[in-house]
Amino acid sequence: MGTFAVLGILLFFGLLSDVKITGVDSDQDSIVDNTDNCLKISNTDQTDFDNDSVGNLCDSDDDNDGVVDVIDSFDTDPQEWADFDFDGIGSYTDSDDDNDGIDDFRDIDPAPASENLATAYLQEIQDCAKMDVGSLRLLCYSSFFGSVAENEENNSDALELSIALSKIGVIDDCHFVSHEVGHVAFNENPDVIENLIGMDGTMCRGGYFHGVLSAYFHEVQEADESFPSEYNTICNDLIGSSNYQDCVHGLGHGLVHYFGEDLDSSLEMCHDMSFYQNRLCMKGVMMQYTDNVLTRQGVSQDVISNLCSESELNDVDFVECSMSVGTTLAFFTNHNFEQGAKSCELIENKQGQNHCLEGLRLEIQDSEKYDATPLTKDIREKFQPQFIKGTSKIIDIQSPAVISDFQFIPEVGMISFSIDRPQYVIMYIPNEFVTSKMVVTVNGQIPSDLSAKNNVLGEDIAMIRFVPNDAGLVMITPLP
Repeated sequence: MGTFAVLGILLFFGLLSDVKITGVDSDQDSIVDNTDNCLKISNTDQTDFDNDSVGNLCDSDDDNDGVVDVIDSFDTDPQEWADFDFDGIGSYTDSDDDNDGIDDFRDIDPAPASENLATAYLQEIQDCAKMDVGSLRLLCYSSFFGSVAENEENNSDALELSIALSKIGVIDDCHFVSHEVGHVAFNENPDVIENLIGMDGTMCRGGYFHGVLSAYFHEVQEADESFPSEYNTICNDLIGSSNYQDCVHGLGHGLVHYFGEDLDSSLEMCHDMSFYQNRLCMKGVMMQYTDNVLTRQGVSQDVISNLCSESELNDVDFVECSMSVGTTLAFFTNHNFEQGAKSCELIENKQGQNHCLEGLRLEIQDSEKYDATPLTKDIREKFQPQFIKGTSKIIDIQSPAVISDFQFIPEVGMISFSIDRPQYVIMYIPNEFVTSKMVVTVNGQIPSDLSAKNNVLGEDIAMIRFVPNDAGLVMITPLP
């Protein structure tokens, strides 16, 4: 048999996939294979920092320090790899690793928790990082973070690590993996509120909260218990904090864990709540539902076109379902808009397609905010529902300000409460508690920034938004 015939057979079976053949230029970079240090990727400059005969573009560890480049913040410095305070100075050189203003030699805990965990679990992190397929890599990290949550005492530390790995691009987004941390937390301590109090709901955009609520309802379903009649009060201990919103949204995720693909039952539970509670809950339902279906059935034109039925859902639910498809596709495609858009465009319903693209865009936009300075607790929006005595009705109030001394006087149709700072206030009020003309005052003065709307999203709900000039007494009274 001739030489070329033998080579052909060997190449066919992949046995010579990395062998350099004289005169051949596999990657068309004008460097023939027998001298090319990177056969499969065009690299005309032939840069090889560590002189290991593997070009930088092909070398997973450019400085040969044992840390793969995707994790290594200093991939051409064999002495440095970690920079978990993101100040541009490697930990070996940095005199204040956690940027707390205390020099490391005087600091009891000199390194951030994320760096300590990354060092302890470096091999496991690298094993996941080396996976080529995005979905497999995300599942690998999800399992990994479940193990970290089981092994470590503080769940916040696991979330800090997930945020850090998101910032350096090791994981696509920490929201998904933080679900697993929440699952483990509840399994170890089956009390929803105990797991949520003291946690920061903004970490990984509430993913931990969603995981805790999902685990709770999953346990109820697995135990074949009846649906908890007080489901809508599970989060009440968090009222007045910014975490209440994340808890109610997580409730939606949990409902899908209980009802499975019975979307109508999950939505019915949300719809029985107040206007804004319903919005938060329904968004959680749609996120979990679309993720479940696309994960199990795959992304095909038939599946994705029938996931959100315009004829079976009300207008608001249809929009949210379609947008949630886009959100789910963002996670499926490593937050790559072009790839996700191709799947959105498979949806036959044009409106659904547009909503999908919008959901995809918003999710990618939100996932890119990890470098932004987080809002302090004082200025985070708090959802503070006010319960009308003698009825099942609720007036929903959103504001960074703290609402106190709320009163509704039905005899005169007056609403009053106090605010502790001049921050915006948004109210959703059942129409039965408002008249066609109402006066809003703060300390007796009408706010200059004031707007109102009736029948919000087609529901019997009035919306009032205002920005007060000072803290003080708010009064909303009907005109005679």
